[in-house]
Amino acid sequence: MKEAVLEVQDLTVAYGRPSGGENIVVSGVTLSLERGRVLGLAGESGCGKSTLALAAIGYQAPGSRVCEGSSQLDGVDLVTLSTRNLRRLWGNSLSHVAQGASLALNPATPVGRQLAQVLTLHMGLRGSALRERQLELFEAVGLPEAEKALDRYPHQFSGGQQQRIAIAIALACRPKVLILDEPTTGLDVTTQQRITALLRTLLADSGTAALYVSHDLALLSTIADRLAVMYAGEVVEEGPTAMVVGQPRHPYTQALLAAAPAAHERRGVAGIGGQPPPRAILDSCAFAPRCQHALDVCRSGHVAMHTVGAGHAARCVRVAELAARPDPVAVLASLPAGKDALLEVEDLWCTYANASGRPAVQAVSLVVAHAETLGIVGESGSGKSTLLRAIVGLHPPAKGTIRFAGDVLARSAVERPRPLRGRIQLVFQNADSSLNPRQTIEEILSRPLRLFRDDLARRDERREIVDLLDAVKLHPSLVHRYPSELSGGQKQRVALARAFASQPSLLLCDEVTSALDVSVQATIIDLIAELSARLGTAVVFVSHDLGVVRTIARRAMVMKDGETCEQGETEQLFARPAHPYSQELLAAVPRLPSREPRSEQAAGRHIDSGR
Repeated sequence: MKEAVLEVQDLTVAYGRPSGGENIVVSGVTLSLERGRVLGLAGESGCGKSTLALAAIGYQAPGSRVCEGSSQLDGVDLVTLSTRNLRRLWGNSLSHVAQGASLALNPATPVGRQLAQVLTLHMGLRGSALRERQLELFEAVGLPEAEKALDRYPHQFSGGQQQRIAIAIALACRPKVLILDEPTTGLDVTTQQRITALLRTLLADSGTAALYVSHDLALLSTIADRLAVMYAGEVVEEGPTAMVVGQPRHPYTQALLAAAPAAHERRGVAGIGGQPPPRAILDSCAFAPRCQHALDVCRSGHVAMHTVGAGHAARCVRVAELAARPDPVAVLASLPAGKDALLEVEDLWCTYANASGRPAVQAVSLVVAHAETLGIVGESGSGKSTLLRAIVGLHPPAKGTIRFAGDVLARSAVERPRPLRGRIQLVFQNADSSLNPRQTIEEILSRPLRLFRDDLARRDERREIVDLLDAVKLHPSLVHRYPSELSGGQKQRVALARAFASQPSLLLCDEVTSALDVSVQATIIDLIAELSARLGTAVVFVSHDLGVVRTIARRAMVMKDGETCEQGETEQLFARPAHPYSQELLAAVPRLPSREPRSEQAAGRHIDSGR
């Protein structure tokens, strides 16, 4: 039995409502973090994962309150400690790594000074001893030229390097407990693999207990010893990672697995219908409205955890009946690609002003036929997004030719005729920054209709907007809301609706699913495939998620350092990659364990070998 470092018992957290009263968002959660081991915490956005993780180390978000329960570190209840006493522990015995290192690091302070603040405050290090520990930490997380890095600012590092700096700061004082909240979301697969391997090594060497929050089940299966799945503020399944992933016994866990794309095999994905409730449901099974296995008894009272095997339990009354292996999802059907080329890119070069070194895009050529979907993959900085911006006319290329429907395109979008701009649409990665926060959804969708749909009368606009929202599975009542009032998945659907409003011939998608949980991601993939098939729209889909590309794209292209490494039919490229870099990318993708029944002993062997 491993030594428990942090014991969370019956923790319940609530947020106050503007109208009075409280909404319980975490209900009766019990977890144990053990020395040198990782507990994974999975679930959709809004299920209470981050609230639970922060409450477990004594932090209460503004407006929240711990109603019941405790979180014990070395016999001390963190829930009852004063803020002053907690600050002595935060950064010292308890550390936290946030999802966005670029936001967590102070942009106005060199990273060496930010690291020094923690070491001086908690360990009293100064002078040569401080410098030695700083270099030791930066070298441990694999930062190149560690000594020079100390004097640089956060913006002078890549996203992966920023995340390594955040990890170095978190591990500076050799904490007993480390909370990792989506630390690799948005990073490409090779950077994610390097950071995950680094964390495994550092945690094993230090004996730190870790809670790893993520919506990526494949990633959690490579790093977590145990896995807890949350839904509506409750843990609905928990056990050894290989058992939970290989033999899921709760319908929600099965649905999450069915929604996860795979790079190592071609299979379909399925979103989960409906939305998770915004609070804990205490008088019935919270998942019942979305569950195809629900019975009357599921709606008549709260469901307790039921033991499946040694150390494995699920919150389901039908736990003994449900198949451990979900039925496979049908592969997305796509419209056959046309024979004629719609988009032709020939010997394209792109550079940035005042930039030195390699061009962002160099000598790239590609062809996309009518109704075809082309996936483009590669690491961050490989030139994928720059290529899309050049095609749509937001980044004029230095040289090369772009033809659309046989005609050469002007280098800049402002030089292209208005009807042509409507036929080529770009959906950006971050819907937060691409939707006007001061406009309602109706105003956002009406603009492309007025710009590009001369066939549509003004009196028919509202009906067309409702049809667009219906096409992306959003309720018409959202027309009067602002983007800030929508979830991340809803915002991305509005961005898709805006792109399809002009009935484009070519849709360019730039990492449109990178920050979404697997269920919303599956829904967005399905929507793009469905809408493009209905309108005969060709799609160029840029992503660092190879599983998503294999699911949606008929052909694929691999980019590195602005160049094309390899392109061809998706199945052939993924099954038999010819270029060493393509092989490296595929090898870096985390793979879900085989979903075959296995014994508890075998599951333990799997976990140990992964460490």
